[in-house]
Amino acid sequence: MPDSRSGPRAASGRGVARRRVLRGTAVGAVVALAGCAGGGGGGDTLPGSDYPAVDEWLTETAVGDSDDTYGGRVVDSRGQDAIDVDVGSEGNGGFYAFGPSAVAVSPGTTVTWRWTGEGGAHNVEAEADEQIGESDFEFSSGEAVDSDEETFEQTLDRAGVALYHCEPHLSVGMKGAVVVAEE
Repeated sequence: MPDSRSGPRAASGRGVARRRVLRGTAVGAVVALAGCAGGGGGGDTLPGSDYPAVDEWLTETAVGDSDDTYGGRVVDSRGQDAIDVDVGSEGNGGFYAFGPSAVAVSPGTTVTWRWTGEGGAHNVEAEADEQIGESDFEFSSGEAVDSDEETFEQTLDRAGVALYHCEPHLSVGMKGAVVVAEE
């Protein structure tokens, strides 16, 4: 009878154990790199309930539908000089979302909205008379554009809340918010 610690099964057992260790190491490295990469504030979030105007704007249906990508959390990007928000992210039944839909930045941060080229023509509109709640900022990217090269930027230089939307897709919930606050 062969020794149970030798032969093909023993080698295979060591190989399986080695593969498990290597796979665990690789997964750990990928997770660590993912935490360091990308825009935004490293994945930190703040409760949306801390910002009632944001929570109401993104969840209520009195003006447009609610934004199904919101989830009650605000991405914390305070302390960064500039951030990007995708225009035409997946959500709300198609590519009709801003990514992230709610973000917190420090005063003086430049927010750049970048079109993904998905979901048709989009724009970015912050108009107080078209929104629920108080928006402390008004801005417009202009007419809706269908492009993956379009950008629009605003430097938000004082504390407040910017509530905005995409005019053609407001009815399906394409809304966003930027909270401007000190850390």
